[in-house]
Amino acid sequence: MIYSKFSKDELNIFYQAKFEYYRKVSAYCAITIAILEILYFVTDCQLYGRFSYETVIPRLSILLPLGIFLVLAPKIKTYKSGIALYYLIPHAAMWSTIWSIYHLENKDFAREGFIVMHFAFLAIGMAMPLIYHIPIHTCVILNIIISNKFNHYEHFDMMITLAIPLILGVSVMLFIMENTYADAYINKRKLETNSVSDSLTGIYNRFILNEITSPISDKFKIKGSSIHVLMLDIDHFKNVNDSYGHEAGDEVLKFVSLQIKSQLYKKDYVIRWGGEEFVTILVDYSDEEALKLAQKLNNDIKTLENGICNITISIGIYKCTKSDTYHTAIEKADHALYYAKEHGRDRVVNYKDI
Repeated sequence: MIYSKFSKDELNIFYQAKFEYYRKVSAYCAITIAILEILYFVTDCQLYGRFSYETVIPRLSILLPLGIFLVLAPKIKTYKSGIALYYLIPHAAMWSTIWSIYHLENKDFAREGFIVMHFAFLAIGMAMPLIYHIPIHTCVILNIIISNKFNHYEHFDMMITLAIPLILGVSVMLFIMENTYADAYINKRKLETNSVSDSLTGIYNRFILNEITSPISDKFKIKGSSIHVLMLDIDHFKNVNDSYGHEAGDEVLKFVSLQIKSQLYKKDYVIRWGGEEFVTILVDYSDEEALKLAQKLNNDIKTLENGICNITISIGIYKCTKSDTYHTAIEKADHALYYAKEHGRDRVVNYKDI
C-alpha cells in the first residue's frame, strides 16, 4: 500500500513528483478528450441524416472549459491546485454529451459515450493521487442519475451497472500504476541520495557541488545573502590510523562528520572532501557567527569523547564574494587551513586575517 511506503510529508512530495511526471501526458489527454467531443458532431449528423444544428452548441460548449484549461494549466505548479482543473475536462465532456443526447431521439447512444468517458478519467488519473481520483470519478454515476431526470434513458439501470465495474476497473489500474511508480520513485531517490552521499559518514560527497553550483559560471547558486566556506582537516590523522587501525580511523571520521552536521541548519552543507578533509558551506551567517561556529567545532571535537583517542582539527574560513567561483572560494578556504596547520594546528584561521 502506498501509505506504508511514505510518511505524511513524504507522501505529499511523492504525489507532487508523480504529478510532474505524468502532467504532460494527462494534459494532452485532456485536450484530446475535448477535441474528440467536438468531432462527435459528425456522428450526430450521421444519426440525423443531415446537418445536426441542434447539437452544434452542446458539442462546442466544451470549448469554454478547454479554454480555461489551456490558460490555467501552464500556471499550475502543484497537484493539489491541478485536481479541479484537470478533472474539469472529462466532466465537462460528459455534460456536453448529455446535452447533445438530449436532442437525439434515440438516447441509448449515451451509453457508448459514457463508457468512453471512463478512459478519459483513467488518463487524467495517472497524474493524480488515487485517494482524490476515486470520489471524483464516482461522480460519473451522479451525472448519469441527474441527466436521467430529463433524458429518460431507456436502459438507465444498465448504464449504472456498466459504470460501477468500469470505475472499479479504472481504480484498480490506477492503484497498480501508483504503486509501481512509487517503487520506481523510491529506487530513484535512493540512487540520487547515494550518488551525492559519502558511504562511510553519510554526509555529502563532492558530487553535491553539481547540484548547488552553476555549470556555466561555476558559482554557487544557493539562495542566501552570504556564503562562508569552511575547510576542516583532522590534525595528524595518519597517526590515528597507524596507532589504532583503519577501522578506528573510520570511527573518528564518523564522529567528526556527526559533530559538524549536528551544529548546522538544514540550509547548510557539510561535504567530505577527501580523506580527513571536510568542506562546510554556511548560508546566511554573519562573519561573527561563522567564526563562532568554527571555534565551537574546534573546541567540541577536541573535548568531546569519541571512543578512540584525543583529536584536534584545523579550520580555514573564507567569505565568498559575488565574483567568486566555488573553485576560488574553496581554494582560499584551503589556503587559510594551510596557514592554520603551518602555525601550530588546532586553530581557526580566517582568510581575511592572513
